[in-house]
Amino acid sequence: MEDDDRGLLERIRRGDGEAFGVLYDRTRDYLLSCVIVPRVGRTDADDVLSETFRTALTKVQDFEWRGIPPLHWLATIARRKCLEAMRRHRSRAGSTECLPELCDLPDEVPTAEAAIIALESKRLVKERIETTLRDLPTRYADALRLRLIENRSRADCASRLAVSVATFDVVLYRATRAFAKKWRAALPRAVEKTPLALAASLVRGTV
Repeated sequence: MEDDDRGLLERIRRGDGEAFGVLYDRTRDYLLSCVIVPRVGRTDADDVLSETFRTALTKVQDFEWRGIPPLHWLATIARRKCLEAMRRHRSRAGSTECLPELCDLPDEVPTAEAAIIALESKRLVKERIETTLRDLPTRYADALRLRLIENRSRADCASRLAVSVATFDVVLYRATRAFAKKWRAALPRAVEKTPLALAASLVRGTV
């Protein structure tokens, strides 16, 4: 998923409008329901969302990839746009009260939203892994699940598949190549090189 996000951002930097549309579709619902509407309400939500993506488009060239999903970056922009909208409302209402700087947390400070984003990213990867495994021959899928997801020994895996250890190694090698091919083919426009070790860790819940 990280390679997918990184590839998507690179396409946006090159002026690919379709890639920006993909980013919008992937993140719009989360930004509205979890970041924007709880802060500014439904009435101003669409305006804040538009400002968020307009700002993201102008700043994407300055975005430095650090392995963090772009949803986290967009949520940071959205929080700041919410704060600006709240200040505008207070100004129009003639209030001189200072708003708490709830939206000005540094990007690196852990937040509940960041945790939700991380969980959502893992969930999406898990779903895609399971979809990919279902598309493989049963023997290959079983080999990958036993060895990489359930983390069983080679001997145990071979016993469960009723083959020798040497034969299991061959099956696992072919299964790995088949998985990688299906994985990359799922999103042909993006860079798709998520390691199987990471995929297995995500499914086991150890990442």
